[in-house]
Amino acid sequence: MAVRVLRRTVMNETTQLRVMDFDCPTCASTVERALSNVDGVQNVEVHYTTGRVEIEYDDDVADPDAFAQAIENQGYTPQPA
Repeated sequence: MAVRVLRRTVMNETTQLRVMDFDCPTCASTVERALSNVDGVQNVEVHYTTGRVEIEYDDDVADPDAFAQAIENQGYTPQPA
């Protein structure tokens, strides 16, 4: 009997946004946590001093529009990088 191996390779995408209204490092942590909870997000890096937000995600699962919404839900204003 032949054994058939199925393998799925996940291709991740990366996008960047800017959030310029951080008041403190805790603000950046809040946004990082919110984005980490979005379906399909694999990794998030938020840089408090520059406002740069880098999001790595599975493009088969994640909806990039949800990234801005997650940031707005925390009271911050995302902008294109």
